Amino acid sequence: MNAWDIINLVLGSFFAILGLYQILYIIVGFFVKEKTPPAKVNHTYGILIAGRNEEKVIGQLIDSIKKQDFPAENLKIFVVADNCSKGDKTAEISKKMGAVVYERFNLEKVSKSFALDFLLKNIATDFPDYKPDGWFVFDADNLLDKNYVKEMNKVFDSGKKIITSYRNSKNFGDSLFTMGSSVHFIRECRFLHNPRNFFGFSTHISGTGFLVSSEILNLQTGWKYGKLTEDLEFSCDNLIKGNSVAYCDSAIFYDEQPVTWKQTYKQRLRWQKGSYQCASAFLLNLFLKFFKNLNFAFFDFFVFFFPMPVFSASWAIVNFFVSVVQSIIQISAGGVAGTILLNLLISTLSTFALLYFGLFLYGSLAVIRDWKRIKATNWKKFVSLFAYPIFMITLIPICFIALFKKVEWVSIKHNVSTNIDEVPDSTKTKRRAQ
Repeated sequence: MNAWDIINLVLGSFFAILGLYQILYIIVGFFVKEKTPPAKVNHTYGILIAGRNEEKVIGQLIDSIKKQDFPAENLKIFVVADNCSKGDKTAEISKKMGAVVYERFNLEKVSKSFALDFLLKNIATDFPDYKPDGWFVFDADNLLDKNYVKEMNKVFDSGKKIITSYRNSKNFGDSLFTMGSSVHFIRECRFLHNPRNFFGFSTHISGTGFLVSSEILNLQTGWKYGKLTEDLEFSCDNLIKGNSVAYCDSAIFYDEQPVTWKQTYKQRLRWQKGSYQCASAFLLNLFLKFFKNLNFAFFDFFVFFFPMPVFSASWAIVNFFVSVVQSIIQISAGGVAGTILLNLLISTLSTFALLYFGLFLYGSLAVIRDWKRIKATNWKKFVSLFAYPIFMITLIPICFIALFKKVEWVSIKHNVSTNIDEVPDSTKTKRRAQ
């Protein structure tokens, strides 16, 4: 065994050790289904929605909130129409449907974080006596299953202070990109949130569809998380403070996934850059907390933020170039060029095929496990098994680009106008003219 083989063995063992426990997560996520006892109290909740030019979808979200199997008097909806274009009816529609609406115009501070902060501080000023037990946060394109609040209320009533929920897709089959993205979130719920919750570890909120106790979310302080991935920043900060994030698998919401490559590229580039920001801010602290408290949740988050795609891809690229150099040396020494190059090609394709198959198997287990929850034709569910590995492999160059490129928050345009009543009964969505 030469020096390079030893280096490969050490690095391979290191990556394997970091991710080996994920096999247990897959087993638990696939087979274990937790049940939460009925709530003793129907708590009161404020609902926060931030939207920019969301006239095509905001009404459907509010409608799904009003159709909840939960006392309507316990829910109060607040909307911030953030930097909407002239003529956009996000604010108008929200007001007509009974929401308290604020309009914000600030083109220098542009992101969901600034919008939420603005909304919370206005509520604190205008509704000083309003003190709900907790706050839901949704994106304007979301739709809620009719039992969503009731199921989240069960977990909240059990004593959990921060709760995330099951993220489904309302446009699963629109394109290969929506399929890949949808499977990504289903896989995250099934094989990350669910097993973490089972073992009593903290998980993380994922952009939208979460509930925070009023004990943690202070109106006067507002929303103080301003990184490109404010959800991960919030999760890490609270984990370090001792506030774990629970998961409710029975609370299902639907959101709209990017349809085109351009949309998904911009979205994932922002997510990856934000992940690096959070890694820079929290990685060392999480590592030290793990050894200080011997709490596996800190190690789990450390691995989660560890830039595995960048390191593993870099390792694969270096191996490829080493193989090329070795092939050139062999040919120079009199080896048969055709045979050597063929072996190099076979080795490269085998590595790619192994990566594709691993991701295919990972995504397939999630889709098979949640087959009945996915709102699409059986054919599109089948196609998604092949789309998911491609979706994840294209993340590798995005990981490298995010290291060097300046990334700013950009809103994603939402066009899928679907009522919650249509989602469970139909695999089709209707689109309004843009």
